[in-house]
Amino acid sequence: MAIIKRIKTLKGVGVLADKGAKDQSPDFLRCNLLYGFNGSGKSTLSRIFASLEAGKHHEALPEECTFEIELDDGASYTAPKKLTGIENRVCVFNTDFIERNLQWEAGRANSIFYISQELAELAAELKTAQQLVPAGVTAKEAQAKVVNASDKALKTYRTERARTVAGALHSANRRYEAGQLQADYEKLAHGPESVLADDALEALIDIARLSAPPPTLKPIEIDVAAIQSLIESARKFGEVSIGQVVLEELEKHPSMVPWMKEGHDYHSANALETCLFCGNELTQVRKDKLVAALDDKIATLLTNLGDARAKAVTLSEALLGLTGQWPKAVELDLALQADYAKALKQLAENFDGIRAHLKEAARVIVARLGKPTTTVAHTLPEVATVTALCEALAASVAAANALIEQHNTATADFTKRQDNAREAIRKHFIAEGSAAYTALRSAYDEAVAAAQKIEQDNADLDQKIRDLNTKVKSHGPAAEQITKLMHAYLGHGELTVVAAAEGFELHRHGKLVRGQPSEGEKTAIALCYFLSTLEAEGRSIKDLIVVIDDPISSLDTKAMNYACALVRSRLAEAAQVFVLTHNQHCMNEFKKAWRAMSKADPPKATLLFMDVKVPAATGLRTATIIEMPGQLRGYDSEYHFLCHKMLQFEEAGEAYSEYWFMMPNVIRRVLEIFLAFKEPGGHPILQKLDAMAKKLPDLDKVRITALERLTQVESHSDSLEDLIAHSSMTIEETRDANAALLALMVAADEGHAKAIRVQCKAA
Repeated sequence: MAIIKRIKTLKGVGVLADKGAKDQSPDFLRCNLLYGFNGSGKSTLSRIFASLEAGKHHEALPEECTFEIELDDGASYTAPKKLTGIENRVCVFNTDFIERNLQWEAGRANSIFYISQELAELAAELKTAQQLVPAGVTAKEAQAKVVNASDKALKTYRTERARTVAGALHSANRRYEAGQLQADYEKLAHGPESVLADDALEALIDIARLSAPPPTLKPIEIDVAAIQSLIESARKFGEVSIGQVVLEELEKHPSMVPWMKEGHDYHSANALETCLFCGNELTQVRKDKLVAALDDKIATLLTNLGDARAKAVTLSEALLGLTGQWPKAVELDLALQADYAKALKQLAENFDGIRAHLKEAARVIVARLGKPTTTVAHTLPEVATVTALCEALAASVAAANALIEQHNTATADFTKRQDNAREAIRKHFIAEGSAAYTALRSAYDEAVAAAQKIEQDNADLDQKIRDLNTKVKSHGPAAEQITKLMHAYLGHGELTVVAAAEGFELHRHGKLVRGQPSEGEKTAIALCYFLSTLEAEGRSIKDLIVVIDDPISSLDTKAMNYACALVRSRLAEAAQVFVLTHNQHCMNEFKKAWRAMSKADPPKATLLFMDVKVPAATGLRTATIIEMPGQLRGYDSEYHFLCHKMLQFEEAGEAYSEYWFMMPNVIRRVLEIFLAFKEPGGHPILQKLDAMAKKLPDLDKVRITALERLTQVESHSDSLEDLIAHSSMTIEETRDANAALLALMVAADEGHAKAIRVQCKAA
């Protein structure tokens, strides 16, 4: 049966140092003792093994961490996703197990079960159900790939399509992304009719592209009625005859009529008797003839001709450059430009046609005004033709102005119009791509539905397995078995585990224990419960890889011996055993039992140490699994190991030491042990130092001061368990204290100091 050979790689697993596949580390054997101080990573290591037990990443490990565990048959298990395969073989006892299985508030443990002969049928059904789990996992993984592929295709389509729509919308204030595209497919009404022709789509895109509305435009103003009236008047003025009332002289000299009229009016108004021009007498006969020749008909004609000429001048000036004042096609809304250009062209043609007649009318008026008594030949069209031309001009003005009005309306409703344009653009693109989107969405929905079906089938299978487990558990209470194990563990029979309705009760001398059990009792119940479950569910101890993290808590030496003996005996036939402990006495018990196995050929056991350092590069505590140092392996006391650390620290000199953070506690502990032998008694350490100083007058007082400082800063420690806590002492103070203690040992017992340097040498 394959066992765990090594932890091949580690990365980001708490205090445990990162490890590559090529980094050397001791291989695990059948029996493995791992000794380390509190905080050295034993619990983290147990959770790595617990990940194999659960077949998934342990929730207490960092989410981003990875590790690979290799078995001696070449199989490997990798976190976080490839951890299934040996769940039924790995059993881990640690604080997580205790919290998960024991209800300390009620003094009860969770239901305990074991498989007996009468439960064979349930066990067989359970085994069959468990055998279906891998196929369900495989189906789930395969369908997950299908879901991912269809999801990716759908997301890619949405992203690319949304990018196309966004490019057409030209919306500066609101981004159009995949989520909006999906919302449009779900909520925006669209159909085949939403797909636009290219020119219509381009026109809407042009509207959407505008950053601001175009300005309003003035309508085109042409006084068509005035033009028509002037042409008609000119035609009449050119044709009218007044020869019957005109003097012979005026008929010979018609251009003089205005001059004559003005002169006559002046002479009459001033009662002049002689002509101002020739000086001759103005006879009454001459006056009467002039009055007859220059009657109201001539006066009216001249007045009307003058008015007509003024109108012609005014109208000509108004029409001069008028076409340059008309709004240009490019000034109109994009959607109206084409129609307006056509209307403007027609207007220009009509305007040019009427303007030639208007010019002829002005010529006629000016000519008649110059010779009022003479008709003027002209080329003016008939009344009907003029009327038709003016009506066409008026119609073309109205058509152009109608488009200008539409432009101005569009400008006033710019925001609404732009919103409508953008909605039409969105409808166009979602309708155009509806078939592709529907196909992709359907494929994704079908894949998800299939995945949900597999997930539900797996959940149903898991529930069936849990139900079968519950049935098995409810049939095999193991109170008597746990009680026997507790008696063996504690070395006495005071405590009894009694089956109750919801689990088990703890009794002391036959009475229910009230309140919290002691730490030792908690450990006893938890560990015995754990041991009682090892062969449950049809498992054989010979197949199991068992991990025990700190099985000893608050036990005296005698009880500890019983506890260690129980663990060793119960796990003697296990395929592989790991014992992780911070307790030196527990370590010594297993070390004694497995030392011979570790020296066998080939070895069956390995003694390991959780070596904690603080590398200069990181300044963070990191733990590495190494072979147990010789001073811990060879001696039951920690004294030799502590002296070894002091000598290592001394050898480092001024260079950085990866162990300096623990040295204040190490030095303090060595000082206590050394003084306990040199100055027996229960006196405070400062008094013992003072007594030593009096006995050794040649000892440097500065070094005694350094040791006094050490005793004041560091709290008392009676074991190795707390040696890795950081100290408030500086490294310089620590070096001084280390040198002072080594000097004190030489001065007080030179032979002892020399032996220590030989047995605990730094190398």
